[in-house]
Amino acid sequence: MTAPRRTVSILFSLALALALAGCATPTEVVSGWNTPDAAQPRFESLFVIALINDDQDRVAVENALGEALRDRVRHVYLAHRRLEGAADGDDLRRRVEKAVDRSGADGVLAVSFLKAEVRADYVPPRLNQGYGPSLGAGYDTVYSPGYYVENRDYYLQSTLYQVGRDSPVWQAQSRVINPTSLANAVRGFAGDLAKRLQEDGALSR
Repeated sequence: MTAPRRTVSILFSLALALALAGCATPTEVVSGWNTPDAAQPRFESLFVIALINDDQDRVAVENALGEALRDRVRHVYLAHRRLEGAADGDDLRRRVEKAVDRSGADGVLAVSFLKAEVRADYVPPRLNQGYGPSLGAGYDTVYSPGYYVENRDYYLQSTLYQVGRDSPVWQAQSRVINPTSLANAVRGFAGDLAKRLQEDGALSR
């Protein structure tokens, strides 16, 4: 007996949704304003800089944020495309200030890496049953014992500055949960951070 077409369609849609969800990297974001309600600004253009030592990671984070913020503000400026050269310490601050002035951005979003945390998660035992080599031959039973898997989470801090003010106006801490790749990690982080910025009323669109 075949299942009704509607039932098959629903099952297929559910399977597809689960498959897509399995490809995503989950993130957690906790954010808050550092200003009184009356002083909370809305930004139309942002200068984005990732303060991360690894060049590949830094560029990947900035590019992902540029993509995630593109339709939420008028302009997004990425540090790796605007700075005149690599620098450290006070020289970096001077170069960033000049690049921000040239861009005309009214806000600076700085992302910094906080820590990586390794955790061991327990996968409980399972009892799998399936059909035997031929129909009517009963079930084959396979027991899979429990085991531990090592997962790694990454924590980042995002700080939003209003140009002309030294103290941040908004901050967020993000936890990227056991990413399967750099691309998945930065895409999930950037998408959730941009969404939180908009939900908190920090963006012009």
